[in-house]
Amino acid sequence: RRSQADAAQAAAKAEAFARYPEAAVVDMVLQRLPQVAEAVAQPLLGTRRVTLVGAASGPVGVARIPSEILDVVSRLPGAIEAVAGVTVTPVRPPGCLG
Repeated sequence: RRSQADAAQAAAKAEAFARYPEAAVVDMVLQRLPQVAEAVAQPLLGTRRVTLVGAASGPVGVARIPSEILDVVSRLPGAIEAVAGVTVTPVRPPGCLG
């Protein structure tokens, strides 16, 4: 039964990707994002100390980290568009508010 469900899921996904080729590209990019994040973080594994340098205004030190993370995450759609050539921000399921 599980193999039938897996086959049905794969068939539905293939049909959707045939109808919406950009969705296939977005799916592939999103599937690889964890590997990209790992590769980007790899050089930091041996880091023993981080020095944060900030502007004269705004949070400093550890308080700045959440805003830096949000800044990086907010740039992901543009990076995906640059790499894959597709826009991911307006992709929403039908009926989804937002």
